[in-house]
Amino acid sequence: KQDTLTIPTDASYPPFENLNTTTNQFEGFDIDLMNQICKELNVTPEYTNMIFDSIITAIQTNKYDSSISAFTIRPDRQQSVDFTDQYYENKGQAIMTKINSSIKGPADLVGKKVGAEKGTVGYDAVMNITGMNPSDVHGYDTMPDSFLALQKGDIDAVAGDYAVMYPFVRQNSGSYTFAPNFLSETEYFGIIVNKDNKGLTAAMNEALAKIKADGRYQQIYDKWFG
Repeated sequence: KQDTLTIPTDASYPPFENLNTTTNQFEGFDIDLMNQICKELNVTPEYTNMIFDSIITAIQTNKYDSSISAFTIRPDRQQSVDFTDQYYENKGQAIMTKINSSIKGPADLVGKKVGAEKGTVGYDAVMNITGMNPSDVHGYDTMPDSFLALQKGDIDAVAGDYAVMYPFVRQNSGSYTFAPNFLSETEYFGIIVNKDNKGLTAAMNEALAKIKADGRYQQIYDKWFG
């Protein structure tokens, strides 16, 4: 029952969310979807760029209303915040390497230096590999930071969402590729809301269902992943 919805997001995670440096506007699949949800709720979205690892705490402590930022729905996160119904099916956590790397799957990361964005499923997946030395897992504030570390040779691989790393690999196909075996299986993204705001979660689910049913969701999906 307010005019504005405050939404932190990690705007360095295209194609889901990104801050366009030319227009200074937030853009991406998540942004377009949230804009449509806000339209249904008759509120104005107010986005804030925030380091991913700090977003859940910001929602949990009521500093903001809700966040859409490619959050995988996970039981441990559900202890801190509520999730809406899933809005995106993610192929899973992939491993990006330089061409001709010997890394073919998770087991090959043991003894290698691996980068991932802090607080992500990819970071946790690498940490949980049997035999992995925690000191070899390098956490970065953003995915572009981890890409840069791989380019510089500071790390041997990057772990993260396939859809986020795919554009980088496609644009640099002569230098980078994916390991054949993923770190995890299919995952699902959801929007996070404070646990005390059940009404907002319910309203968002209703709006999301309508957007999926009337074709708007498919239009947004095709725009960003076509």
